[in-house]
Amino acid sequence: LFVLHDQVDGAMNTSFHIYIYIFFSPPRSFKDAPSKPPSPSDFLDKLMGRTSGYDARIRPNFKGPPVNVTCNIFINSFGSITETTMDYRLNVFLRQQWNDPRLAYREYPDDSLDLDPSMLDSIWKPDLFFANEKGANFHDVTTDNTLLRIFQNGNVLYSIRLTLTLSCPMDLKNFPMDSQTCIMQLESFGYTMNDLIFEWLDVGAVQVADDLVLPQFVLKEEQGLGYCTKHYNTGKFTCIEVKFYLERQMGYYLIQMYIPSLLTVILSWVSFWINMDAAPARVGLGITTVLTMTTQSSGSRASLPKVSYVKAIDIWMAVCLLFVFAALLEYAAVNFVSRQHKEFFRLRKKLREQERQRTEEELARQGLLFHTFGLGLASAPEMDATPVFADLPPGLGYYDIRRRFVDRAKKIDTISRAVFPMSFLMFNVLYWLTYKVLRHEDVQLKL
Repeated sequence: LFVLHDQVDGAMNTSFHIYIYIFFSPPRSFKDAPSKPPSPSDFLDKLMGRTSGYDARIRPNFKGPPVNVTCNIFINSFGSITETTMDYRLNVFLRQQWNDPRLAYREYPDDSLDLDPSMLDSIWKPDLFFANEKGANFHDVTTDNTLLRIFQNGNVLYSIRLTLTLSCPMDLKNFPMDSQTCIMQLESFGYTMNDLIFEWLDVGAVQVADDLVLPQFVLKEEQGLGYCTKHYNTGKFTCIEVKFYLERQMGYYLIQMYIPSLLTVILSWVSFWINMDAAPARVGLGITTVLTMTTQSSGSRASLPKVSYVKAIDIWMAVCLLFVFAALLEYAAVNFVSRQHKEFFRLRKKLREQERQRTEEELARQGLLFHTFGLGLASAPEMDATPVFADLPPGLGYYDIRRRFVDRAKKIDTISRAVFPMSFLMFNVLYWLTYKVLRHEDVQLKL
């Protein structure tokens, strides 16, 4: 800024001349200018179709190669395995990932963007469903348990939390020493394999929570991942499956079924040591054990489906019921043999009366007037032919004959004290060897 003084006509006249010099810096290039990212609303409008023409009804690569969808699941809980309905319930995080080139972006420097779940209706999604599903629930507390993430290259990650009830056909022939294989099948409903293909994630396709514990089963670490492509009249549809290998734990059934029934059978053997004259005690004990075994057998079938084949628990309960029933019948045999001396004398008296009548009739027919005395048991062919009395020598008194029959009855009790436990022990060895060793190895080979 300069100020000049001018003199006009000898007079001092002061004027001000202002010179302003403006210096301009050279213009910067366009690259040096800071770029302002678009607002989130404008970016989403452009990304989701209001300005770019994105149509969620059309799959990526339309009329091109099929869309490859990579799936993996995280099992949060696994339980409620029900034999009566043959299904199981689990809580999972289902994750799907695919590439949609229409969603690729460069406006933001972030590698990925987490979008609100409400944006799910604005993008294309695979039509995945569970082929063996019997019921399912979504979770929306406190908000929808859904994750939507978009990457710069157009990859889309879609994760959702589900509670599923899936069908699991079970073979209960070895119950409760059985191992089951439950399947989860993920299938496309409307897109054929020309448009959509499901595949498992290469690493960590199925993950299980570290604190996952099942009440009656042990979930084995290995899972069978495979493909189950379905062929229908409407086309060939992609399908992937995972097999869960479950091994039942016997602790509950040992405590609730096997040990009580075992003790009931042993209790029935107590009657062999009770005096055979104590009929109320022995009969009451026998009937009580039979009714107890019947109740336990009915209880073991209450929680099982009405299948047409025989299960391992059915064989155990049937044999236990057979042993307690045989113990009751054993006392019936003992009581019958011990009372045969009365039958012996009744039969001898009857035979003597019959022989006397025949003799009198014969003498009357011949006109002879004399009587015959002293007919004995040995002259009665019917009594000699009776198996119970065949080995009795003639001429024994009442007490000798009674003592012989009582000794026979006691001998039956003595033999039963050894035969019943030994027979039940042999059955146990055969039973547990068959189901815990032989059939268990066969099941493992099939798995």
